[in-house]
Amino acid sequence: MSSDVGFRAGAAKVDITPPVGCWLEGIPRDQPSNAIHDPLYARALVIEQGKERICLVTCDLIGMTNEYARDVRTRIAEAIGSHFERVVVACSHNHSGPTMLGLFDPVERIDRQYLRDLSERLVQVSRQAAEQLQPAQLGVGRGEETTISQYRRLWTRDGRIVMNWEEFPADQIVGPAEEGDPELGVVRINATRGGTIAVIFNYACHPNSLPGDNFTITADFPGYAADMIERALGGIALFTNGAQGSVDIEGFQDRDFVGVERRGRALGKAVLQICEGIKQMERDPVIRSARHTFFMPYRKVTPELVAWAKEIVARAPREAVTLRDGISDEIKAEFILKHVNRSEPGVDFELVGLRLGKAVFVTIPGEPFTEIGRQMKALAPDLQLHVVALANGYLGYIATAKASAEGGYATDVASGSPFAENAEDLICENTNILLTRLR
Repeated sequence: MSSDVGFRAGAAKVDITPPVGCWLEGIPRDQPSNAIHDPLYARALVIEQGKERICLVTCDLIGMTNEYARDVRTRIAEAIGSHFERVVVACSHNHSGPTMLGLFDPVERIDRQYLRDLSERLVQVSRQAAEQLQPAQLGVGRGEETTISQYRRLWTRDGRIVMNWEEFPADQIVGPAEEGDPELGVVRINATRGGTIAVIFNYACHPNSLPGDNFTITADFPGYAADMIERALGGIALFTNGAQGSVDIEGFQDRDFVGVERRGRALGKAVLQICEGIKQMERDPVIRSARHTFFMPYRKVTPELVAWAKEIVARAPREAVTLRDGISDEIKAEFILKHVNRSEPGVDFELVGLRLGKAVFVTIPGEPFTEIGRQMKALAPDLQLHVVALANGYLGYIATAKASAEGGYATDVASGSPFAENAEDLICENTNILLTRLR
């Protein structure tokens, strides 16, 4: 249970690697995994200040359903003597980990036994972190990493939007439709007696170094970076993904384990440089948490689009295929028909805010476009605000109104963006409400 002994922190990690033979998720595939390159981990950080006990768990996974995340958060809260609204479970969005959501795959591909085992391990690692609580001090810093994440929506000379992974003549590309976000945020927590307890690093990226024809389990470059940081500093390194819905790696350049290592090394090196520059450590930092929910409406779908989807589905049953990246028309059609069959006009959308000294983390249960993340950061110029995407559930892509009008992948129901065009305004308005409770 929480106490009044001042700022304390504890951290732990646990192996959550699935068995070989599980199906991988993030890109359509026609066969299951056949090897393990490196283990997947869940990492937990428990921090306490007075009666406020907060838990952050990060996982080398694609994402979690809202229902699963809610159940896990509730169980973790019970195990560590806290409340579920003070527990955040965030995923890296790893495209070479086990099927968790059934985005492009039959739900039969989800290994239910793995989900049960995973739940137990997430509770276990959180309890272990709480058992390690000790007097601590906290510092924040930020910098940039500019080599591994690019804005992926590109204008062509004929006025279309293509993705940076699509095969398109380079001389016909005008340039990116918007800017990415190279900011890298870091929170370093040290024991007052010496040594690193934990490092949180936040960066907007798409961990899909391996294309769809990869069937090997790996934590990709965020996992490599976390291991590198832990070897250098000790303690536990927790990666949280930023607003990554419109950024990606460099097309099909280095879509292999050489690319995994290169990107991981670059990210890890940048984090270590920021850690080295953090000179001011607080022994009595502001520690707060807040939760806020609001109604997020779904998009409207035109009758013409529904007719197209029905025509595609009626042609023949969808067969399993492996794609290097992107999704097929058959998958788009299924997304559309699933969307129009929803019984509700929208969904309760949850934001959780964690205040750690001068840093604030705001969770999003999905993949917000990078532009939305920049807007959210601008709401708190006096603080170091970072978006934690793919946290506490998964509801799909969240595009801007501008991108929705321009078109392209992830800007409509057919490609996994279910929310109305005013989603960015609603998120920013409600983030402001959350921030008033964290200041």
